[in-house]
Amino acid sequence: MARDLRGWAAAAVVAVLAALVIASHQGTQWERADFAFCNQQEISSLDPAIATGVPEGRILRAVFEGLTRRHPETLEALPGIATSWTTSDDGLVYTFTLRDDSLWTNGDPVTAHDFEYSFLRLLTPTTAAAYAYLGWIIAGGRELTEAQANPPPLGVVATSAHELVITLAQPAPYLPRLLSYYPFMPVHRGCLEEHGSTWVKADRIVTNGPFKIVERRVRDRIRLAKFEGYWGADEVALETIDAFAADGITTQLNMFLTGQVDWMIRPPPNLFEELRDRPEMRTSVQAGVTFLRFNTSREPFGDPRVRRALALSLDREGLARDVMRGGETASRSFVPEGFAGYVPAELAARDVERARALLAEAGYPGGEGLPMFELLYPHNQITRDFCQAVADQWRTQLGIRIKLVNETWKVYLDSQKQGLYDASWSAWIADYLDPSTFLDLFTSTSANNRTKWASAEYDTTIERAGAEPDPARRDALYRQAEELLLEALPIAPIYQRVSSNLVGSHVRGFHDNLLDIHPLRDIAVERTEPVR
Repeated sequence: MARDLRGWAAAAVVAVLAALVIASHQGTQWERADFAFCNQQEISSLDPAIATGVPEGRILRAVFEGLTRRHPETLEALPGIATSWTTSDDGLVYTFTLRDDSLWTNGDPVTAHDFEYSFLRLLTPTTAAAYAYLGWIIAGGRELTEAQANPPPLGVVATSAHELVITLAQPAPYLPRLLSYYPFMPVHRGCLEEHGSTWVKADRIVTNGPFKIVERRVRDRIRLAKFEGYWGADEVALETIDAFAADGITTQLNMFLTGQVDWMIRPPPNLFEELRDRPEMRTSVQAGVTFLRFNTSREPFGDPRVRRALALSLDREGLARDVMRGGETASRSFVPEGFAGYVPAELAARDVERARALLAEAGYPGGEGLPMFELLYPHNQITRDFCQAVADQWRTQLGIRIKLVNETWKVYLDSQKQGLYDASWSAWIADYLDPSTFLDLFTSTSANNRTKWASAEYDTTIERAGAEPDPARRDALYRQAEELLLEALPIAPIYQRVSSNLVGSHVRGFHDNLLDIHPLRDIAVERTEPVR
C-alpha cells in the first residue's frame, strides 16, 4: 500500500508544479489558505434560489446563513440568524425571533424584512427556482409559484425588524431543519436591484454568513475569508479557505496526498482497498441514492415496458460492489433506508428473462428495432466508469446500443432541466431527514422531476401525505406513493450512497453524518508541521 501511494505522490509533484505554472498566469499568487478542499466541480451559481448542486451547497452554506443552521454532527436545527422560535398549538404558525447583531458584508443589518423578500423571491415564478416546491408548505406558496389568479398573501410576514411569522398551509414539524437549507437563505435586496443578474459576481455579491467571497477564479478556486461582521465570528476558527474546482479524480487525490488540500471528497474506487485503512479515510452511510432518469417524453422511454426492462436487467449488487467499491449497497427502494418510522416500498429483484420478455412485448425482441440512445453523465471518472458498466450490461443482456455522453457539471444540469437527454445518471441526497425530500421530487409540478413523467394518482397521494398530521398514516401514504413510482419506473434506483472522504488528521470539527454535510463554519485545523 505504501509503495502504491508513494507512486501517486510522485506523480502528484508534476501535477502540482503544472498547476502552479498555470496559476502564475492567472494572477497574483496567494499564500496557502488555512483550509483547502476539492469541491469536485466548477459551481453553476452562487444564487441560493437558483443553485441545485452539492458543490454549490458547500459554498452557499459558508457565505450565507438562514434562520437556522445544522448541527455538524446530529443535523438538528440550531439557531442561525434566528435566536429562537415558537410554534402555535395547531403547528401552523411559527414565530422566529431574529438577532440584532447580524450584518451583511456591506455593513447593513440583516432583518426579518430580508427573509420576507427572499422567500417571496424564491416562490415567484419568474425566479424559476427548482426548489420552489419546498416552499409550498407555506400558506399561499403554491398559488404564488403557479401564478394562480388572485393568489392569497404569502404566509411570510416581517412583523418587525427582528420578528418573522411564517404561516403554513399544513403542519410541517421538520420546518426548522428545512429552513437551514440554502434555498431559504436570505439575499440582499439592494444588491440584486443595483446589479441585476450580475449580483452574484465575486466583487459585487453581498452575503451574511461566516465567510465572505474574496475572489473567484473560474476553473481554479473560490477564495473565502472569515467575515468579522458575522454574529458568531468568535466561534469561527478558519481565517481563509480555498475551494478548488478540480474535477479530475486523479488530480484531486494528488492534491490531497501532497498537502495542497486538507479534504477530498470521494477518492478513486480502484484505490479504496489501498486507502481503506488510512486514518484519513472516512466512510459512512449516506441518506442518498444513485439512480438513472428516463426522459419519458422521448421514445422509447414513454413505454413503461421499456423502462421496466431496462431497470430489471441491471445487476445492482454488482454495480455497487464491483464498480463503486466503497461499501455501497444495492437499492431495494428509492427512498434510502434509515428514516425513522418509514418502511420503504420494495423494488423488484433483477429478472433478466422478464426484462427480455417486456422488451419483446414493446416491439423490440432481442433489442431489434430499438434505436440507439444516449446515456448522459457529468464529466468525472467515477460516473464515467459507472455509466460504462450500465451500458455494457444493457448491451449484453438486452442487445441494445447506447452512446455515452458526458458534459461539464453546469451543462449537465442544464440538459436535465431542459429535458435534452434520453437517459441520465442521477443522484439525490436528502435535503432534510424525511421521506418527502425524495418522493416530492416526482410530482408533475416539481422542477426537479426532469423525467416528464406525470401521474395524477401520484400527485394526489403525495398531497394527502403532506397534509396528514398523523405520522403513521403519513408514512403509509408516502409508501403508497413510492409503490406507484416503482411501478411506473421513470427512474431506476441503483445503489444507496456512501460518504467517502479523505480528511487530514489535523482537521477538527469534521463529523460523519447521514447528509455528508460538513459546515465550514465548524471546521478548525491543528497543524504540527507548516503547510506546503
